[in-house]
Amino acid sequence: MRKMILILITIWINAGLLSGCATSFYGDRKAKVFGTDMPSMKSIHDEKFHNANDEQLVRPQRAIGDVANAEQEEFQWLPNPTLRMYVFRHLTAAGHPVPGYSTFFRLYTQDHIAAPGEQAGWE
Repeated sequence: MRKMILILITIWINAGLLSGCATSFYGDRKAKVFGTDMPSMKSIHDEKFHNANDEQLVRPQRAIGDVANAEQEEFQWLPNPTLRMYVFRHLTAAGHPVPGYSTFFRLYTQDHIAAPGEQAGWE
């Protein structure tokens, strides 16, 4: 008898929760806050990206004797080799599948910049 009452109460609570999800309270509330004349997400997306495709991006030109170019030639990155590793698909200790993936490791933890004249020995 006690088990039957517990089952009926559980069914009654679940029915109440599910019927609460089916009401249009959220829809009415949304219309009051945002209004009904808002554009759809598709129209916002189309407007944004169709206009972006029409614009031509212009890359600024730099002079050859610019200070930034001189610094770029003077200071260069020292090589930091990258080791690539592929992990095959496998199961964890709990039996969950893990798909295969690739990852990489750098030989050094940080990238270093060579001082002027130091790059010649690394080439």
